[in-house]
Amino acid sequence: MVGLLVGAYALLPLRGERWWLGALIGTALVLAMVPVTVHRVRKVLRSDRPGVEAFETLVLLVTMLVTGFAAVYYAMDRDQDQFSGLVTRIDGIYFTVTTLSTVGFGDITATGQAARVVVTVQILFNAAFVGVVVRVLIGAARRAGKDAATRDAL
Repeated sequence: MVGLLVGAYALLPLRGERWWLGALIGTALVLAMVPVTVHRVRKVLRSDRPGVEAFETLVLLVTMLVTGFAAVYYAMDRDQDQFSGLVTRIDGIYFTVTTLSTVGFGDITATGQAARVVVTVQILFNAAFVGVVVRVLIGAARRAGKDAATRDAL
């Protein structure tokens, strides 16, 4: 799934006449994180390998987050008026990752009002959703591990 998401980001037309496709796909990926998280947490709870399942879930969700916001950023800067320094798809990934990690080197910046709104949404989403997801996945993996140990002991 991770390979599919990265491949789609690399190959789909996200700018030009179909710029809206990039915005739509990116938004759909970010919104899909909620039901995917619920499904995957249930899978972690039922798993014989909860730690591995939790790790795989985290990798998938971070990939969805990064490719989703990168697609939105790349698409919305089609006229080069929303960001300074965001020219390529790699720039979109790079900016998303630096924003996610709170590093913010400043080499790519949101200059347009729409870009600033979307970046603000990403920052809030990062703080709320990612923090909660990591905590829930760790808790689910621990709980499933304890349940498996209890079943094995019986």
